[in-house]
Amino acid sequence: MSSQSTRNNQFLAQNGSGSRSSSSYGNAAVRCHCGIQLELVTSWTDDNPGRRFQACPNYKMPSCCNSRIAKKDKVRNFVGNEQEKNKLVQDYELLLSAEQEKNEFVQVVLERQVNVLANQRTMKEKHSAVIEKHSAVIEDQRDLTAELPLV
Repeated sequence: MSSQSTRNNQFLAQNGSGSRSSSSYGNAAVRCHCGIQLELVTSWTDDNPGRRFQACPNYKMPSCCNSRIAKKDKVRNFVGNEQEKNKLVQDYELLLSAEQEKNEFVQVVLERQVNVLANQRTMKEKHSAVIEKHSAVIEDQRDLTAELPLV
């Protein structure tokens, strides 16, 4: 193997590129940054159906450095930026805490409304009983006045 192809193999191994074929570079295996030999896979995404490329078998695992490289553009350097990640976790925890406080407050308000409605029902029943009693007294008074002789 020439010194040029050796340098190319070293470059590819260091940079994790899977764009070479074994026929042009001999039988040297291309390895991921995490040290695992890349495998030939086929893409079945809508953007690249049938596209063949080399990828680390552990590319979805957090321990694989290629997963960080692949996701870098989509997540805006989220992986590897611990401060941003921690801030996002803190913001989420604050949001979750605020949501729990809101739910507790809503629960208290609903319990109070239930109590108010129960008190209103009790008062309505009491008033209805008083009204019925007064209505009966009024009817009795009408009956008594109807029996009185006219002068």
